[in-house]
Amino acid sequence: MRFRLSRLALLIATTIVAVGAMGVFATYREAGDELRDILDDDLEKQCRMLARFLAADPAGLEKKELQTLLTRSFRPDDEETLWVNVYNLETGQLASNQEHALQLAGPDSGALTLRWNGYTWEGYQRREGGLVVQLLRRTDLYEEVQGEILEEITMPVIAGTGVTLLLLATLIGFMLGPLSRLVRQLETRNADSLAPLNIWTPTIEVNILVATINRLMSGVDSVLQRERQFANDVAHELRTPLTTLKVELAGPEPDLPAIKAEVDRLARLVEQLLTLARLEQGRWHASFSEVPLHDVWARESGRFAGAAEQAGMTLSSDVRPTVVNGDPTLLQVLLRNLIGNVLRHCPTGTRIHVAIGTESGPDTLVVRDSGPGIPADQRAQMNAGFARLDSRSEGLGLGLAICRRIAEVHGAELQFLANSDGSSGLRVEVRFPP
Repeated sequence: MRFRLSRLALLIATTIVAVGAMGVFATYREAGDELRDILDDDLEKQCRMLARFLAADPAGLEKKELQTLLTRSFRPDDEETLWVNVYNLETGQLASNQEHALQLAGPDSGALTLRWNGYTWEGYQRREGGLVVQLLRRTDLYEEVQGEILEEITMPVIAGTGVTLLLLATLIGFMLGPLSRLVRQLETRNADSLAPLNIWTPTIEVNILVATINRLMSGVDSVLQRERQFANDVAHELRTPLTTLKVELAGPEPDLPAIKAEVDRLARLVEQLLTLARLEQGRWHASFSEVPLHDVWARESGRFAGAAEQAGMTLSSDVRPTVVNGDPTLLQVLLRNLIGNVLRHCPTGTRIHVAIGTESGPDTLVVRDSGPGIPADQRAQMNAGFARLDSRSEGLGLGLAICRRIAEVHGAELQFLANSDGSSGLRVEVRFPP
């Protein structure tokens, strides 16, 4: 079942009004019945008491005196007009607070209804000895009292319902207004429109929803950018060795050592591409644990020293015990790429220095060299994550993308800086979270 929230709001408002009206009607009926019962009981008691009072000394009051008593005691009133009749069965005399000459229909006690002076009167008749007392009230007075009751009940209910509807409308406005704007913005988007939604609302829940959607779109945009960058890296890195192989194989006498070197380069590229692809899948966090970074360096330092000596470079280190939360395989790949980039792109005689937990804090890995370095504007692009440099454009290649992604999955910050002492070369810092 599908419906719009505006229709649900209208249904709620209609329900509130209907329930309020039903409540007023039910209260009016119940209050009217209760009031009628109370007034009827009171009228019956008054009639009984008056009959007993008069019957106690029926000869003590003459007709004229009794007439005067009834007239003074039961004066006509707009809100409480009572009609009192006293019949003497022995003398046939009638005394009443109203001027009339109606005959007694019957002497029996009980409920009574009379029609006189254009009104319908209801009340009770009580016989005590030789006296019959009638006490009646106009039925239209009941209706007036019920009307007043209805007015007293209806006004608070109408006011309360109005306030409730106003609060409901305000709440719905705060909710549906931003949601409607959110829906309109989303309906105008296409698959490539991943810019953050710009919707202001004081409602916390809607703000959370907008922020969640923005985070989702930001994540999707980041994934798409990495996918495009990955495809670009693959095409860019594979182009050079494939071109070399094509040229060599097209010649009359292929240079087998050159072909072997390019095949080895392709193998390294494929290995790096597989590493980068696994990094993009984001499944490494499950295997994270406390890893002694100095032990990772100790396992790889011998290989790095041999490779540096073979390239005519020197390798030194300053390592302190440093434990980070991460994956040992990825940290090993990070070290290989950082030092491998120096070995591939720096000239003979370059000095390489590795510092773990010493130069820039207890949770920092630093690899610096004395090579030609990288211009400041290119370092800024690399720090911002936008650069993609390879050996033919004075840079790093896939190693940069892999190092950046390894740092990201570890929550670390990767920075490309100039040497702090002002000498030539590049300083790469990886700051792991404490």
